[in-house]
Amino acid sequence: MPIQLRHHKYSAYLDVPADVRPKLKRRVFRQTLKTDSLSVAKRRAAPLIAQWKAEISRAREEPNHNDAKFWRDKLRRAPDDEQRAAVMNQIDMAAWDIGAINVENIGDRPSGDPEARRFYAEAIGAVVSTTDHLEEWIGSAQVKDKTAGMRRSTIERLGAKFRTLQDVSRKEVRRWATELGAELKPATVQRMMSDCRTYWKYLETIEAVPEDSAPFDRLGLKVKSASWLPYTPKEATQLLKAAEDDTQLADLIRLAMYSGARREELCSLKVGDVKSDRFEIVDAKTEAGIRTVPIHRKLATAIKRLVKASKDGYVLSGLKANKNGDRGDMLGKRFTRLKRSLGFDDRHTFHSWRGTVITILERAGVPEGTVQDIVGHERSTLTGSTYSGKSTFEMRRKALNKLVY
Repeated sequence: MPIQLRHHKYSAYLDVPADVRPKLKRRVFRQTLKTDSLSVAKRRAAPLIAQWKAEISRAREEPNHNDAKFWRDKLRRAPDDEQRAAVMNQIDMAAWDIGAINVENIGDRPSGDPEARRFYAEAIGAVVSTTDHLEEWIGSAQVKDKTAGMRRSTIERLGAKFRTLQDVSRKEVRRWATELGAELKPATVQRMMSDCRTYWKYLETIEAVPEDSAPFDRLGLKVKSASWLPYTPKEATQLLKAAEDDTQLADLIRLAMYSGARREELCSLKVGDVKSDRFEIVDAKTEAGIRTVPIHRKLATAIKRLVKASKDGYVLSGLKANKNGDRGDMLGKRFTRLKRSLGFDDRHTFHSWRGTVITILERAGVPEGTVQDIVGHERSTLTGSTYSGKSTFEMRRKALNKLVY
């Protein structure tokens, strides 16, 4: 990731290739990230670098004077009012040309042509196609292929419903979500709304939409709770005991029941991310999932054994990734066969371990925010997400000590 520490703050930068410097009129892209945290800097730099790379790609393409996005980018890059006025004049001329081609009757003004008017609105940024920045966003997110595919599908569906960003409003989004609920599972609708919310935040970052417009927040949807059920402490110990003949699966279960981490977070955990009293989740589904988890006293011996025995740098060594890069796929299938053999139905999944940990900690009186920090959930309240800092490592360690089966 091209970032550097300057004056105690990180900045993102990207060298502009020599062949496009005359068009872009710069040798390097650079912007301060306003943080001294390396992990935060990496997350903030990703969308900027994706945007800069897209600009470089567009600069290398032969300009299409009927492409509104080409003119919108050129207008945004204009360094001063004089050059901005010159670009506006070129946009006027391009719109006039489009209208002149489309007019049917002698005497009709080209500027009145609907296609010309729409081109003009898109070129000046008054109207932006909903999917215009989709690939930039996907590229900046640095997620696995499976997740990228699902996110792309969601935003393409959003674009089919709302052609432009200006068409998107909380009222219309709420109606759309209700429509989706009639044909999709509640969990799928929730995931789609989450993808749309993340995409919108990216659009705010690059100033493609107004800051804090948030049409996907506070929708007030009455969505059923997740269909999966947590394991009771008795069921948890039953599953762990039943897995004794499959040492690797037993280790995965033990890690999950004493950390609340997702299956793939644990299967992707590297030896270098484990310390004497904690491990770092650096490969997660969401930003909130990147976290430090204290090692529960019941895990200490097992983790030392796994780290020492690793032959490939992973704590759970020897797993093969599937086509989507998931290392835990085969273990997940073995767990499914195990729990079904014990009479558990599809409401009990490997994801249920997260619910188990959350339930036990909440019943032990652990504050909600601390529980969310341990399992990698986004803070669910305005106070928790906006005004409250993360729980300290010591707070998480004491909380996990209350996790007893």
